[in-house]
Amino acid sequence: MTEQQSNDRDSTARIAPNESADDSRLTVTPTDPGWRVFSEGWAPPYGTSADFETDASEDVEQAESGDGHVARIAPLSVPLAFVDGTRRAELLVWAEHAESGTRVPGVAGAYAVGAVTIRPGGTAEFSGIRVGRLAIWGGGQTGDIISQRTGYSWASAPITDSDPDMCLAHLQDRMRRAEGELALDAADAGWNVVLDGPLNRIRALHGLVAGYVKSHHRRILPVAAHAAVPRLAIGERTRMYTAGSDRYTCYTRVGNPAPGASPWSGVARLEFPSSAGIASVTERASVLATILPAYAGVHHRDPRAPVNLTPVRNLERRLSQTLGRVAYATRAARDVIISGANQ
Repeated sequence: MTEQQSNDRDSTARIAPNESADDSRLTVTPTDPGWRVFSEGWAPPYGTSADFETDASEDVEQAESGDGHVARIAPLSVPLAFVDGTRRAELLVWAEHAESGTRVPGVAGAYAVGAVTIRPGGTAEFSGIRVGRLAIWGGGQTGDIISQRTGYSWASAPITDSDPDMCLAHLQDRMRRAEGELALDAADAGWNVVLDGPLNRIRALHGLVAGYVKSHHRRILPVAAHAAVPRLAIGERTRMYTAGSDRYTCYTRVGNPAPGASPWSGVARLEFPSSAGIASVTERASVLATILPAYAGVHHRDPRAPVNLTPVRNLERRLSQTLGRVAYATRAARDVIISGANQ
C-alpha cells in the first residue's frame, strides 16, 4: 500500500488490522460535531440530490395560508403523462478555414424525448417519442452531416459562440425545448403532465403541466421552513410559495431515504403555473403529492431512488434504446468527416 493510499483510508475511518470493513465499531467523526454525515445514494454521474448554496433566495413568499405541512388526501384517479428526455454527444468535431486557420468547434449530438402515459385503471404506455440529431457549430458555421450509407444524419444548428461547452449547452437546450413542446401537446390532449425538471424551459405555461425537480442546489425557503422540509411524511407537501412572477412551488416526499442517506433523499420540488390561481394550484399539488409515491423508484433498481420515479426511469431506458448504439452513430459521423477531409 502506498503512503497516499494509506492517507486516503485514514481520512475516512480507522480500521484495526483484524477488523473487517463492516465492523459496527467503525465511526466517521466530522471535525465539527454540529455536522452529520450521510451517504449519497445517487450514482456519481448524476451529481447530488441535495447540495445547498449558503445564500437564501430573497424573492419567495408563502402564497398559501396556514402553518405546517399539508396532509395527504384521499387518492384520486387522473390520467397521468410523465415527460422526460435524454441527450448525448456523439462526436466532437472542428471546422478550420483553409486560408486563415480559424477554427470553430462543433458537436454531432442527439436527443430523444417521450412520455409514459397512464390512464386511470390502465397500464403504462410509451407515447409521443421524438428524436432529433443536430450538427451544432460554433462561430455561426453551418453544415449538415449526412451518412448516406447508414442513414444517420445531423441537421445543421449554428450558434454564435465559439466555446465548445456552449455547443453541448445548446444540445441540452434543444432537448429541453422538445420536452416542453411534448408536455404542452399532452396537456392540450387532457393529460395531467409531470415534466421531469423545472418549468423555466417551457415556452408557455399550461395549467396541466407541473414541473418535477429531483435535485436541490439552492435554499429557496426561509430558514425555518427549509429545515422542516425533511420532516415531510410520504404524500405530504409543504405550503405553496411563489417562485418568481409566474410560478408557485412546494416540496413533497415521494419515498423514504435509504439507510444512511440524507433526510432530503426522497423529497421532490413541484412547480406550477400561477395563472391557474392559488386555489386550483393547491388542489392539484395535493393530488400529485398523494399520487406520486405510488411511482417512487426502488433502491435496488435505481441509484436515484426513490425520487427518480419508475415511469421516468423506464422512459429514460427506452429513449436511450431509441437513439441506438452510440458507437454506431459516432462511427457514421466520423466516416463522413474523414470522407470530406480526404476530398
